[in-house]
Amino acid sequence: MRSLLLGFISTVLACFATVCWSQNTRLDSIEDLSDIELTDYVNEHFYAIYSANFRQSLELTARAVEFAATNSWVEKEALAQKNYGIVLYLTGDYEHALSAYLRSYDLYDSLGDKSGLAQVCNEMGNYFQKQSDFERALELWAQSEQLATEVNDLTTLGTSLGMQASFYWLRGDYQKSDPLYTRCYEIRKQENDSVGLGYILLDLADIERRKGNFQGALNHFNNSTQIRKIIGDRQGVLENHKSLADLYYNEGQYQAAISQYQKAATESQEFGYPDLTRKAYDSLSSAYKLLGDYRRSLEYKIHAENIEDSLFNIERAAIISELETQYETEKNERLIAQQEVELTEQEATIARNSILLAASALTLVLLIFIGILWRNRISKQAKIELQQMHISAKEAEVRSTISSQEQERARYARDLHDGFGQLISTLNLNLAGLPKISSSAEGQEVYNTTTDVIEEMYMELKNICFDMMPQTLVNGGLEPAIAEFASRVSEAGSIKVETSFFGLGSRLPENKEVAVFRIVQEWINNILKHGTAKTVTVQITADENETTLMIEDDGDGFDKNLLVGSTGNGWRNINSRTSLISGSLELETTLGSKGSTLILNIPESQNQSVMAESSN
Repeated sequence: MRSLLLGFISTVLACFATVCWSQNTRLDSIEDLSDIELTDYVNEHFYAIYSANFRQSLELTARAVEFAATNSWVEKEALAQKNYGIVLYLTGDYEHALSAYLRSYDLYDSLGDKSGLAQVCNEMGNYFQKQSDFERALELWAQSEQLATEVNDLTTLGTSLGMQASFYWLRGDYQKSDPLYTRCYEIRKQENDSVGLGYILLDLADIERRKGNFQGALNHFNNSTQIRKIIGDRQGVLENHKSLADLYYNEGQYQAAISQYQKAATESQEFGYPDLTRKAYDSLSSAYKLLGDYRRSLEYKIHAENIEDSLFNIERAAIISELETQYETEKNERLIAQQEVELTEQEATIARNSILLAASALTLVLLIFIGILWRNRISKQAKIELQQMHISAKEAEVRSTISSQEQERARYARDLHDGFGQLISTLNLNLAGLPKISSSAEGQEVYNTTTDVIEEMYMELKNICFDMMPQTLVNGGLEPAIAEFASRVSEAGSIKVETSFFGLGSRLPENKEVAVFRIVQEWINNILKHGTAKTVTVQITADENETTLMIEDDGDGFDKNLLVGSTGNGWRNINSRTSLISGSLELETTLGSKGSTLILNIPESQNQSVMAESSN
């Protein structure tokens, strides 16, 4: 195996040296590239860019995403978003990394690119494993494996197998992990994939270590590091330092492990790889603790936690630095522009005067235009105020008319009850003495018939008085008045009216009580006249915010638009009374449905205004 790897290394050495030289040449002149050239360059050489410099790769991938999105290069943006997500993930910006991954997934899905989807699934699986969502991670890797197999994308398939193998390895399920590692290794050799071999050799080293073959594990580590140095994968070399240190640590060779950990921490900090620096500090803390050096153990633990806390502030610091650079650049540009203006001031005098003249003319035109607009606005405002005055006068007229009607009704009801009611009662008392005067059968019959007629007259008179103005409403309030009205309708036998009241602990304002009672009376009469309902429920609830009336029936639904065009006064009366108490009305019914519901809401603030009017 080692000779195979050394042969492969010597084969790819020359070509990678050429590639790296070409890349360095292009990086030096990156600003000379057009938008599409830069986007293609970053997408094609992404691995080499981010392996060499995290900070530069973050900037370049962000620009590639921006250019591709702005120009609607869907395929280029899909790849750029995936690469951008990888760099964000490695620098600890997990939230924005996931957003980039999801955008890339959607773009590849719109293109029907299964290979691209498989690559993004691998990266998202790695992300969700970091978030401890293992079930989601396994689903994504399985999806990646299936997609890569369908299109024979061996490189992506190898990555998927390696990630799944690593997952099972960490959980000690070697029966699943080892065969996956072996399949991945065969694919990497078949593809001559130096990057993939750099990773899989580390996994094979772990297998040898587990089997107790320390030297075999060490050989795999060295081969991986040598490949990564050849291809310029500085990030991979740093990770190898950490992995090699772990090997020494697990073998109990703590001093050798500490040396590798310190190397990994120092170089990864210089490289801008904070997550690896944090891991190295954590491991140093554990190693010194095992050696009994608790002071150094604590120092490195503090370093690790400080890096953990600052991971999510990296992007913010980069933005601040960028803004500072922009500010300095802008300041220098202003200084240069000022010097140029001073040098050409005499030559620009005529042009400046012309501009001032044109600006003055434009200002005059704008002032005239603004004056016209202002005049029109005042005119419109005056019209609106006049219309509002007409509306207010109309409302006052309607309010006065309804108030007068209610007062007249109350007076008529009182006069009928006190006048005719007393006369009927007196007549009834006089008739009561007839049996004493005439004891004949014929006289008894006349008495009985006359008594029944008088009783019917009295009941009819009470009904008329109730319809005009119920005394229960005047004396007892809304709850007993509606209850009495419901009882009267129910006794008539056509429909059954049920009532319920919640929160009506005290009397409502007079205007409000009359309006609500008339709305109930008008709507139930409408149901009796036109509806097919058998049961009607009247419910009133009140709290500190509003009073609500709800009338439900089990009749057939109807087209509520018919009410607007109706020639009757019932619906108009309901709306007028609702408007007078500043309420809102809602009718829920449709043609062909079962039942209808009328809802009246009156806000508490409106209740207070009604109380004030009533008290005045």
